[in-house]
Amino acid sequence: MKMKWFDGLCMALASLSLCVTSTMSGQDTTRVLFLGNSYVYVNELPTVLTELAESMGHVVLTQSNTPGGASLQGHLGNSDSQSLIQQGNWDYVVLQEQSQKASLPIEQVEIDFYPAVASLVDQIHLHNSCAVPLLYMTWGREFGDTQNCSWWPPVCTYEGMQGLITERYLEACDNNFAACAPVGVVWEDVMSSTNMNLYNQDSSHPSPRGTYLAASTMFVAMFGEDPGLSSYAGGINPAQSQTLDAAVWSVWEDQPEVWRQSLLFDANFSASPSNGATLVGVSTSPWVDSVLVDVLGDEYVWEDGDQALLDLDEDVTVSVTAYSSCGGPVDFTEFLLVEGVSGFSDSSPKWSVYPNPVYGELNVDFPGLDGQVLLRTLQGQTVRRGVLDSGTIQWALSGLSAGHYVVEVQGNSGLVYRKLIFVSVEP
Repeated sequence: MKMKWFDGLCMALASLSLCVTSTMSGQDTTRVLFLGNSYVYVNELPTVLTELAESMGHVVLTQSNTPGGASLQGHLGNSDSQSLIQQGNWDYVVLQEQSQKASLPIEQVEIDFYPAVASLVDQIHLHNSCAVPLLYMTWGREFGDTQNCSWWPPVCTYEGMQGLITERYLEACDNNFAACAPVGVVWEDVMSSTNMNLYNQDSSHPSPRGTYLAASTMFVAMFGEDPGLSSYAGGINPAQSQTLDAAVWSVWEDQPEVWRQSLLFDANFSASPSNGATLVGVSTSPWVDSVLVDVLGDEYVWEDGDQALLDLDEDVTVSVTAYSSCGGPVDFTEFLLVEGVSGFSDSSPKWSVYPNPVYGELNVDFPGLDGQVLLRTLQGQTVRRGVLDSGTIQWALSGLSAGHYVVEVQGNSGLVYRKLIFVSVEP
């Protein structure tokens, strides 16, 4: 199988994402399997993606199993879906949950959506260890979830439903080393900045414009290229397709770390004082076989979970070469914070940003850390800035517009934490 590295999702400064392609008729061919429902087959999303990719010089071959109303749990028991997964020749497997399930109460999500994603990802990798699971983040319904609103008020509005969908899809990506096509976030951006109607008449399914938005987002997630460079319009008004492409690229580029927070080719490092030395550990994604690390001229070969005591007394930048049977090798650098840990995640037990969604007051608790906290829009504008007081900040956010924001925590040596939150004006 021939491998090709792309910009965007496939490369980042401190962690990397792998794009896998196969060779067909002398061209790089990307094979994509869609497992979802009518949010895929309405307006023929796979065809729009294929044609958009072709206009940018890429060959994309697709197959789909998308029964109406199907859930990811349903695909686990669907013989056609299982047979397609077992073919194992996919570069990407797109997973789309039933449109309401990800926004239900967390107790239901934890026994339904999250386990279904994990099981499907395991099956995908069982039959092709280099395949990339790509979660198709959907959107809130135009008037909220009217079926579940009476007993679950957070989904009574589009904004509330979208906030939960965004949060749960990103969590599922983080937990499973899956890529995310943030269609719902781009949808939200277009809804707030234009009068373009993205919904079908049922206020749930996509219009042709909504389908083009989804295809453009998936194209960027797979190839990391600006879809605005294409003249392809997908059967809609060319001016509208250009507006949608610009929105997709803006959301992707303005906060790339948000959408790349769980990249597929990760090698993250920790460094902490230990008996007069520094204990350095490495954790990698399943795609990484080993890493060659250059620390001040000394080279080490480490695998996932390895640790070593090094004679370091200050923060250092190390050079890393990551090796994988799926492609590469790829070079990058990593900054080791000797007094703390680099590459923090939301699962850190002593650090927390809560609640999410936020109804009024946001709490940022980082015991033992000196630094500052910034709250930014997805377009990068800073709307709050404060200094950690004994590791804590409490902000009243009721004056902000409803929507998504990014919390950034910066220590003395730079950024150590980033989290996407949703601010709601309704409890």
